[in-house]
Amino acid sequence: MKEYDIIVVGAGPGGSFAAKTAAENGYNTCLLEKENVSVNGRYKACGGAIAWELVEEIDYPEEKISRIIESLELHHTDGEVFSKKGKGAVIWRNVFDKFLTDMAIDSGAKLKEQEPLISVKKLKNHYQVTTKNYTYLTKYLIAADGVTSFTLKTLKWPYFSSKDLILTVTQEMKTTKSKIKQDLGEDTVHLFFGIKDLIAVGYAWLFPKAENITVGWGNQINLIKNSREEFKKFTSLPFVAKSLINSEMKVFQPHLIPVGLRLQLYNDNVFAVGDAGGIVDPISGKGIPYAMMSGKFAIDTINTCEKKDRLDKLGITYEKTLDRNFLKVLKLKREFRDRIFQNDESLKKFLSLWENHRSSEIVVRKLM
Repeated sequence: MKEYDIIVVGAGPGGSFAAKTAAENGYNTCLLEKENVSVNGRYKACGGAIAWELVEEIDYPEEKISRIIESLELHHTDGEVFSKKGKGAVIWRNVFDKFLTDMAIDSGAKLKEQEPLISVKKLKNHYQVTTKNYTYLTKYLIAADGVTSFTLKTLKWPYFSSKDLILTVTQEMKTTKSKIKQDLGEDTVHLFFGIKDLIAVGYAWLFPKAENITVGWGNQINLIKNSREEFKKFTSLPFVAKSLINSEMKVFQPHLIPVGLRLQLYNDNVFAVGDAGGIVDPISGKGIPYAMMSGKFAIDTINTCEKKDRLDKLGITYEKTLDRNFLKVLKLKREFRDRIFQNDESLKKFLSLWENHRSSEIVVRKLM
């Protein structure tokens, strides 16, 4: 039975960044992943758009970027289009996640891939973590295994309300660079909105990569009647249908994302990070940077409280750190989201403001 100081479950952005931070701080760290995380082995249903600030922060190699973008087109189904400028990148998540996992390994974390969890048990001062291959002991457990986290389900943590879950459907469509340039633009991603005629609470998207278009659709799960038919309604829009002519479908995959926090983010030496904690922007669905930051902050919390001999303050310190950096704003956005999607008039007012303001600024400054 191998013993670690910290076991991180899930090698996505939150888990890998947590493992990297833990190893850098001298903790004997294990990163458990149920799948293979090789460059071609772990497809993730995700648009894959990230801000350029994140590219620079982690020094992400430009050759791993599928497309550099300069603008975001916000389409309403009534034909009105809003344009938002801003540099970013579109990436394949298997490549991006592998890059972060390699950073964790290079920092000293031990990666155990293709080891799905079987059970997690609380012993006196440790957790016993059993996978299909081995049994491990750890003092701290980082749950970074997504919205349906098996770790937290096993520990009987409360799940999300249906109003805080978005069901997404993703298609990967193979096409050509020239077709993308002609129909979507060389450096633009596209979002589609329309409460009455498209999606009640959510949006759809076309994110071009090098020679692929990631086609996505997401709606609040309790409002969906037939996801395939509602997705087809999106792909039948004239602009979308024209963009997808002669393309070949390579992937069709549903996926859940949270748009509201779990009722708890910490309990008894267990931390929820990223999607497992619902730490996602409720308006845009952006989750990658928040997953990475929450993973780092979980380890920073352990390190700080151990040094101060205040392990009784782990939960308070973690949530205060999250609040101070971004969680207060995400909570405000969750409340604000209901206002945005109450009708198309409110939605279009938000989209017009979003052209020139960050969504956080709109919410905090109460611009609408």
